[in-house]
Amino acid sequence: MTYKMTLANVITIGRIVLVPIFLVILLTEMENKEIIAFLIFLVASVTDAVDGYFARKYNQITELGKFLDPLADKLLVTAALLALVYLEYVDAWVAAVIILREIFITGFRFYYMVKDSDFSTSWLAKKKTFVQVVAIGLLIVHPKVPHSHLIWEIGTIILYFAVFLTIYSGVEYVMKYSRSKTLKEQ
Repeated sequence: MTYKMTLANVITIGRIVLVPIFLVILLTEMENKEIIAFLIFLVASVTDAVDGYFARKYNQITELGKFLDPLADKLLVTAALLALVYLEYVDAWVAAVIILREIFITGFRFYYMVKDSDFSTSWLAKKKTFVQVVAIGLLIVHPKVPHSHLIWEIGTIILYFAVFLTIYSGVEYVMKYSRSKTLKEQ
């Protein structure tokens, strides 16, 4: 398996580098940390679409990109959820469900990649990530916007919907890839 460094992969790696920066800023005592952290989170989230665009437009889809892109999403979401639990904006059980699913599916994806099987991100998983990002973004910025409590409630409701999508898409992956493995063995 060869790993080619492309513009899309560089953008993905940049997104991974933004994760600890985002985390440090959100957890400091600096003024307007929520706004700055939200902007970093937004940039990191938008670059997910940008790296995918470049990968498809310039035929730069690589094995490295197939692994790093979803990993970058999971690192960003996990870091944000852990920070939001620490700040007491999100219940720990919500973060635990999402993070445990992400760890499990990452292991599942790695297993299939090692076996040289395709493990593409499903349409539902992409929507799940989008819903997670919207919810997390609202929860990050809510202390600094008008109607703070309403924004927190909206973000929390959207996050609960993300929990549902997270579980559902995880089950979908397991069923799809377990079924494909069983069919190959017959």
